[in-house]
Amino acid sequence: MKENMNSEVLVNAEAFAIATQMYVRLRRVCGRVIDVMYLVNNKDYAKHIVDIALSTEDEELEKQVARLRPLIDLYPEPAVMIEESKVEAKKQKEVQQETYSMDVTAEEIYQAQVHHHYIGALR
Repeated sequence: MKENMNSEVLVNAEAFAIATQMYVRLRRVCGRVIDVMYLVNNKDYAKHIVDIALSTEDEELEKQVARLRPLIDLYPEPAVMIEESKVEAKKQKEVQQETYSMDVTAEEIYQAQVHHHYIGALR
C-alpha cells in the first residue's frame, strides 16, 4: 500500500510539473488557461486538454503531451471511490435515522418553550 501511495505521488508530481509547463505554453500560444490541479486529478479533463494542446500544432506542446500521455493512464479511477462513498453515506443516513426518534414528546416541547431554563435568565 505504501508503495502504491509513493508511486501515485510520483505520478501526480510529474503530471503536475508537465501540466504547469503546458499551462504557460497554452496561455502564450492560444490564450487558453487551464486548471492544473484538475488536470492532475481528472483523467477526462486531462485527455481534453491534450486534444486542445495538439490542436494548436505547437512543437513544445506536442513534446509535453508526449510526456503527459503515459501518466494519464496511471491516474487512479475515481468512479470506484465515488460509488463507495455513496454506499457509505447511505449506510450512515440509515444509522442516523435509526438513532434519532422522529416523535417529539410533550416534555421536549415544554423545554423548548421555557425561557428561564438558561443560566442567568434574561430579564
